Amino acid sequence: EVDKSRMTTATMAARWGNARASRAHGRGSRGVAVPRASTSTRAAAARRGMRVTCMASAPLPKDVKAVKPIGSRIFVSVGSEDKAQDKSKGGILLPDAAQTKPTYGVVAALSDETAKEGALKKGDKVVYSKFAGTEVEFKGAEHILLKDSDVVGVLTNSCDAADMKPSGNGVLVKVTEESDVSSGGIFLTGSTKEKPSTGIVVAVGPGKKNDDGDLEPVDVKVGSTILYSKYSGVDLSADDGTELIAITDADVLAALS
Repeated sequence: EVDKSRMTTATMAARWGNARASRAHGRGSRGVAVPRASTSTRAAAARRGMRVTCMASAPLPKDVKAVKPIGSRIFVSVGSEDKAQDKSKGGILLPDAAQTKPTYGVVAALSDETAKEGALKKGDKVVYSKFAGTEVEFKGAEHILLKDSDVVGVLTNSCDAADMKPSGNGVLVKVTEESDVSSGGIFLTGSTKEKPSTGIVVAVGPGKKNDDGDLEPVDVKVGSTILYSKYSGVDLSADDGTELIAITDADVLAALS
């Protein structure tokens, strides 16, 4: 039995460091393997305000000269025009896990299959799902390998989210404004406001091909008011401050009238 009162600061620090290292490699303090949360679990946890651990991008070997995606994938240079927000609004330096990373970037390379489809091309500025893909560091810059189905839309030259063109079966929705007053008449602020899950459809994608290769159009009309799944999509903000969300037609639960 260890006398904790006689344990030196160095010993305690060493044990704490070993425990942290074990957890970082997916093991508990007793060396027992701890399963990682699924992508959907991490996404739901993030939207509920729970803590989500963000792992740093894995650097590719320095002798790698090019990356060629395989299958229906693209290679994207992350946030090519802006870097992750490394400071809070108050000027406090944020650690990597707390930084807000962009969910857009420029297509640097495509697989032959994706290029043949013709929906995306090199140089397109795309918006993608927040928890999608595999992040890597290539030539000192952040990149991500994505399935082309992870792309929710393509930004135009204006780079305004309001002008985004949804891809595939994507749907761009103008989110209903949050209420400042609860049903009981209490004024709400910040995180106490209930996030709405209704909005007006402002744009839809061209549709998605079925197993027979036929294009199936999106079964939602522009101008419709819809109810969508609460923990879906990618939150966006237009240049004029309008709150938007990019979802897929599978996330649409009902049309409202």
